[in-house]
Amino acid sequence: MEKVVSREHSMTMMNRANMSLSGVTEVSEFSQNKVVLKTTMGDLCIKGKRLSVNQLNTESGTLDVKGEIQSIQYTTAAKDGFLTGLFK
Repeated sequence: MEKVVSREHSMTMMNRANMSLSGVTEVSEFSQNKVVLKTTMGDLCIKGKRLSVNQLNTESGTLDVKGEIQSIQYTTAAKDGFLTGLFK
């Protein structure tokens, strides 16, 4: 049976403490201070304190992170993303 992962990527954050993501394809690294994951829009690094992954659903491509979120950074860009068209 093949996994179906959402092609759309979205991020919702409440009070810098709860984050929900869609379009997650893989969690590469996880610690209390950093979560590195692959999304359909590129690699994403979330840094903070007391981070925990509360829910990961690989079939739907969703992930919930809780803790003190201090930074969010895409480390690689999607090939056909919105920003790619802006900088051509």
